[in-house]
Amino acid sequence: MNSTSGPLPSPGRRHRLTRRDFPPQVVQGTACIVRAVRSERYHDRTTFGHSKARKQLEAEQASCKAASPPVTALRSPTSVLRRPTSANMGSPSQAYVATPLPDPPSDDFMSAEQWETFFALLDGILPSISDTAATTKEKTRLVLAKDEFEGLLDRMTSSLPGSVGRDDVRDHLQYRPVDDEEFRLDCLRSLAIAPQRAQLAHILHLLGTHSGSLLMTGYWHPVKEQPAKTREAIVKSWAHSKLLSLRTLAKSLTAAASKAYGITNPYLGSLSGYTDVPRDWKAGAGYDFKFVQVDAGSGVHEITTDVVIVGSGCGGAVSAKNMAEAGHKVLVVDKGYYYPPSQFPMAQKAACSHLFDNAGVYISDDSSTSVLCGGTWGGGGTVNWSVCLRLQRFVREEWAATGLPLFTSSDYDECEDRVWSFIGASKDGIRHNHRNQALLDGAGKLGWKASAVEQNTAGKEHYCGQCHLGCGSGVKRGPTVAWLPAAAEAGAEFMEGFEVRNVTFADDGVTATGVEGVWTSRDAEGQVHRPSSTRTQRTVRIKADKVILSAGSLWTPVILERSGVKNANVGRHLHLHPCNLVTAAFGDDVRPWEGGIITSYSSEFENLDGKGHGVKLEPTCMVPYATLAMQPWHGGLDAKLLALKLRQLNTFIALTRDRDAGRVYADGKTGRPRISYAVSDFDRDHTLEGVQALAKLCYVNGATEIRPHLPGLEAYVADDGGERQRRHVAGTDPEFTDAAFAGWLRQLRRVGNKPPVAIWASAHQMGSCRMGATADAGVVDQSGKVWNTSGLFVADASVFPSASGVNPMVTVMSVADWISRGVARELSLSKKR
Repeated sequence: MNSTSGPLPSPGRRHRLTRRDFPPQVVQGTACIVRAVRSERYHDRTTFGHSKARKQLEAEQASCKAASPPVTALRSPTSVLRRPTSANMGSPSQAYVATPLPDPPSDDFMSAEQWETFFALLDGILPSISDTAATTKEKTRLVLAKDEFEGLLDRMTSSLPGSVGRDDVRDHLQYRPVDDEEFRLDCLRSLAIAPQRAQLAHILHLLGTHSGSLLMTGYWHPVKEQPAKTREAIVKSWAHSKLLSLRTLAKSLTAAASKAYGITNPYLGSLSGYTDVPRDWKAGAGYDFKFVQVDAGSGVHEITTDVVIVGSGCGGAVSAKNMAEAGHKVLVVDKGYYYPPSQFPMAQKAACSHLFDNAGVYISDDSSTSVLCGGTWGGGGTVNWSVCLRLQRFVREEWAATGLPLFTSSDYDECEDRVWSFIGASKDGIRHNHRNQALLDGAGKLGWKASAVEQNTAGKEHYCGQCHLGCGSGVKRGPTVAWLPAAAEAGAEFMEGFEVRNVTFADDGVTATGVEGVWTSRDAEGQVHRPSSTRTQRTVRIKADKVILSAGSLWTPVILERSGVKNANVGRHLHLHPCNLVTAAFGDDVRPWEGGIITSYSSEFENLDGKGHGVKLEPTCMVPYATLAMQPWHGGLDAKLLALKLRQLNTFIALTRDRDAGRVYADGKTGRPRISYAVSDFDRDHTLEGVQALAKLCYVNGATEIRPHLPGLEAYVADDGGERQRRHVAGTDPEFTDAAFAGWLRQLRRVGNKPPVAIWASAHQMGSCRMGATADAGVVDQSGKVWNTSGLFVADASVFPSASGVNPMVTVMSVADWISRGVARELSLSKKR
């Protein structure tokens, strides 16, 4: 048998495949799958079984190749899709400045055939859906019976605003994303930075062959030659397969498709009411930062300063203010660029490229966890959600017990109080949206602890649900609004677009003397989206007496590693506050992207082991791409119907204080951070407790549909319109009062949340250069100085001894306040000598 032709196994009996049935290049290209097949002796009926339905589908394949639905090339000279230009898509104010997307990356990491197979799979995930009366192109669409389709139109139209008609819903269902160039290019941006892309390319190559197709799909003809309904059936079979690698592949593909769908769907705005520019938008006043510029040249450009701070986020910004106000010459550098409030909130597709690192998300090596990391001027403080929580006493005591008395001292209290006051942390001005009020109300009905959470808004109302994409009002007192302007007024200087390669050392190999890296200017029009070839690039060496790394828990250890710092703890002990999510549909029109993202939380389950490990229940961000990308996939129709319900959805997270840790390391080819992290059984048990709690919370609030983000678990649907929920007696547990709900919870526990198949997310990275009482215990000492070095400090979340258990902004700022004040004193003393 070769890769393109050969006899089809007899349909009358199950064919046992062996390694000899496949050419060497196919076996080598998907070694993990083949090994799993051999070791598990896999004969999953969903993949290889010859049921009656499967026989019928196979019988259609004789004409399949000639009539197969085309998948458009990655780029096309003219758009295949005519995108609507309705005012419902959002009409920006004249003062709003749209941010251009960077040019797309090269697509040459996969062949044209591999791209065709990739988009054929995505066509099965998000197919065009129609009825038999509306189309003659059944192979390019998922076809429903006319009565079923008409019923869907009636039901969905009645649940949407009066301005939305049946034709709008029909257009949405018939929309074929793979024909949309914007959809394809968003997928390209996501894949181009994925470290797993080579592995994916091998799998796609395999799927493009007859023998590989038979191995992975049960069909002799490759997926790109299959009709839409078969493509969908293939992905469904993977999602329910006994083979872990196939379930993980299905999860990864559906996430990529759903993210792009949430960003580029041309109908979603008019159907849901979501607009890139919020209603009643008005830009706040931004600070007029002046950035250091470097002339073009071939040599190394040198700059001298007292202290260089790498990173402009919550740690670096606090350090800059303190060092400058102490009278020292300060230069803050960051690989990101500054955007004023007039460009916020950015459109989703622009934000992924400009505001977040790694084109929007890092994926852990096992594909289990999506990690969000700020990548702009102001770091995570520009895109975070305003939450102000102090480090809890039991965590402070835990850290102090490791030989770090700082954390139970009055010195730390003073640092925290100083930060709290400067950012204006307060509950004043909070106006809860539906999601945050639902959390408070549900917790009250269940007898759980819950409260409003302070915001860094100085008591002003901040009804901004799109701060994930930058804060246009300027009310959020993060690094670019509060700390860095204060640093500038005290004399600090700034350099955007500067990516640090390494710390430099004196001949003794111990004393830090500065940093080196590459600076990339803006272009002649002040933009940063055009290729670097149109902008000045120059190697820059910054000489400094003190170096403070505040590049965050992903980049700081990578910089230390590249700088030759020898400490076994560098990059290890990474904590992520891993989250599972629960989405619920409510009968109300909740417009979930409006209002404060997190203005309430519940601490009822924060101490499940008696040692401070557990979960906090919080609302989460509801911009479309973030909402849809994290959903479990139950088929193309379900995915499109869920998008239609966007304005009725709320999503919550079970945020876990993880006991167990992973690590960060530099990719051997790109030098960028890689994340090795899988949620441990110990920690995921706590998270699952949180998922069940969130389900109950949604239930008692009258949710008509509850969808934990656990692949393999069907949603709980209130078959009586929510009547049982309305009869719920406050103070009772619905698991003991509703047999149907209790049965569904048992199913939830059976399905579980084991990675990598379960959907995990993280927006908090901590501990990868942890503080320790000795060099064997940590990377830095209690002063923040890197062990066995001189003049080199770290001031960001990477120094946390373990997970903070609370949203880390205030703790990062407090620790940075302590460290930078100590550095300032040390530098002042050295100048007097």
